[in-house]
Amino acid sequence: MKKFISLLCMVALALPAMALTPREIVDKADKLDDGETSMAEMTMTLIDKKNQTRVRTIKSFRKDYGDDKKSISFFLSPADVKNTASMGFDYEDEAKEDDNWLYLPALRKVKRIASSNKKDSFMGTDFTYHDMNGLKVGEWEYQMVKDSDMIDGQDCWVIGSMPRKDIAEEVIKDTGYTKRLVWIRKDNFVVVQGKVWVKKGNKIKVLKASDIKQIQGIWTVGKLEMSTYAGDQKEHSTVLSFDNTVYNQGVDDNTFTTSRMEKGL
Repeated sequence: MKKFISLLCMVALALPAMALTPREIVDKADKLDDGETSMAEMTMTLIDKKNQTRVRTIKSFRKDYGDDKKSISFFLSPADVKNTASMGFDYEDEAKEDDNWLYLPALRKVKRIASSNKKDSFMGTDFTYHDMNGLKVGEWEYQMVKDSDMIDGQDCWVIGSMPRKDIAEEVIKDTGYTKRLVWIRKDNFVVVQGKVWVKKGNKIKVLKASDIKQIQGIWTVGKLEMSTYAGDQKEHSTVLSFDNTVYNQGVDDNTFTTSRMEKGL
């Protein structure tokens, strides 16, 4: 019997490791370590079809509460957006709707973003409120489109997703997206590229991540660019650049309140 057990062990060791399923890969990318807290300075550049730019500066904070996340961003410049604040609560429970608020100093009022409006543009950018929070992983079905594709010298999986058939109409109405592709690096599970099909206007949005490095042992994206296309024509794009990112140095709970949005930094 011992010889038989030893033989089984040898056979098991000789077999290749079970490949991850597309859903498992997406789960790992979604749960990638991003520290208990983070702080960063951001530069937001909006680029129109004539290649003219508008630049905004932002200070952002995030904190984990178990599997839930709270984040807040304060706009520092230019004058037309200064003291604007945006806050989001991202809940792990997929049955619970994420929360978003926007404070506009001209109105001196905090506005809660209705769920029906979260597919809308965030502050006139190519990102929606859903893009900023992250889509609910469990609302989509996944398939391996390509097992290997090189992006910036890194081997990636290409995974496609469609809304789950039982809730497809609801997901499309909520997110505005009919299907998606993501490129996920095999060495660290960082999403380096994405493509989404937008129902309204039959547009396509393309996401590219770059300047990827480790900060305090945490894989960090230094630059995100989201571009919107009508056919092959780029209409506009938004670039987010992150500087002075710091992890795990503590963020006070009172940072994530509507009163703090009104007071600013």
